[in-house]
Amino acid sequence: MEEKKKIPFAREVKTELAGNEYSEEEKKYILSGFVRNGGIFSFGKNSYVELHTEIAAVAKLLFSAFKECYGIEGELQYQHVARFGRGLVYVLKITSPKLEEVLQDLEVLEDGFIRMIPKEGLHRRNLKGLLIGCFLANGSINNPSSSKTSYFLEMAFSDKNDAMAIKKKLDTFKDEKTMNFKYIKRREQHVLYLKKSDQISVFLSYVQATSAMFAFENARILKDDINTNNRWAICDSANYVKTTETAKRDIEDIQLVLKVTPLESLSEKEQAVIRCRLENDDMNYREIAENVTEQGIPISKSGVVHIMQNMRDKAKKLRGNP
Repeated sequence: MEEKKKIPFAREVKTELAGNEYSEEEKKYILSGFVRNGGIFSFGKNSYVELHTEIAAVAKLLFSAFKECYGIEGELQYQHVARFGRGLVYVLKITSPKLEEVLQDLEVLEDGFIRMIPKEGLHRRNLKGLLIGCFLANGSINNPSSSKTSYFLEMAFSDKNDAMAIKKKLDTFKDEKTMNFKYIKRREQHVLYLKKSDQISVFLSYVQATSAMFAFENARILKDDINTNNRWAICDSANYVKTTETAKRDIEDIQLVLKVTPLESLSEKEQAVIRCRLENDDMNYREIAENVTEQGIPISKSGVVHIMQNMRDKAKKLRGNP
């Protein structure tokens, strides 16, 4: 039976965002975010704007937003794309005599060519919609379950002023809504990104991708738990190797000392510790102390260390070491 291909996590997030319920005002700023970052513009005798997306739900949201906010019914088509594992790409073409007026109301372009900074879109009441639009247009997030990739969320902008204005606004968020976005230029794009898993969760919660946020948190907890267990296993393995190497040196020192000093001439505690060490070359000093104490001879770990150090010093003298 053929295994079902797993849907990329970024696609799951965008599909959820596109399926949420929004007010007319929220849809307006979703359009603003998407058009300014994902719009292809053509001005002239037959001016138009094209919006491209691989997700049907996103295309449907954009179509309904233009119709509800501006009374414009766009032309929705699709294209087959065979590169990079893609399938269908939905193309929404917007043509209208009032297109320039709409783009100015969306704070995208003024007079058809002057780039605008989204002043109204940066208000707290509108920012969520603007971010949703930006993420739907050029956003990405790594699969949190993947062991091969680190946590990463980004939004790419075509204009640096847009990116820096949004970053400045997000930097004012404090406490439980902190999202410390970093900036980098990648070719012709200006990218804001997050690498801290808790801040990615905050972003998903803020834009109300609730199901994706819970899926992200569950995957993160599981992944972190696996990583913690792996680190403990590595530590345990390293400690075991260290214990056996120490035991090997201890036994060599004890055997050398016992050639000139009879075991019976030593104290009861020394005899018990030495016997335990010779019989158990995989015990650490704490375990030796517990074993000897269980035999009715109370001794601490530091007591075991003291006895073994004494054996070590005697062996050094016998070997002629200073």
